[in-house]
Amino acid sequence: MLRLIMGVFLLSCVACAGAPVEEQDADEVRRERLKDPANAWPMFQEHMRAGEYSQAHRLITPVEFLQYEVFFIAFASYEAPRRLVAKLVQHKVEAGAATGKILLCSAEFGVSREIRLKKFMGKAWTLEFIRDDIEFFKGRTLAWYRHQVDRADGWHFAYPPDWTYAPQWRNCACGK
Repeated sequence: MLRLIMGVFLLSCVACAGAPVEEQDADEVRRERLKDPANAWPMFQEHMRAGEYSQAHRLITPVEFLQYEVFFIAFASYEAPRRLVAKLVQHKVEAGAATGKILLCSAEFGVSREIRLKKFMGKAWTLEFIRDDIEFFKGRTLAWYRHQVDRADGWHFAYPPDWTYAPQWRNCACGK
């Protein structure tokens, strides 16, 4: 009986000791991925897709400029902004020593926009949204929604089961 109790105790100690190491490894992997400017936008998309909005918000600099509430309304409040983030494709990355920019395009939303990148504390690349970027994305989702309503003969959120969203452009503006 004593051996059984000791076995269970040791097994639980090993299980508890192993958990923080995995989290530490995941943080280390994130840090390593963010050393490459081409990974900033894909990581933002991954966090948004997983519903980890606070983690996605942490990839934006300066965080104090874009409060979490404004971020949530602009990127996660309903289907259109989440779909916009999911459908934006990164076509070009230019990075210098501390700043850079990426070109994001989506034919479905009629978007082609350059977003600035900034190196945070000289180690990790983050997205630098300005007020114009936020307003642009909010406007694009509203225009996309109006386009869907027009294509659905005026119906709001009552699309047939086989409905596919109507793209605003045939190709990206950048030609890719």
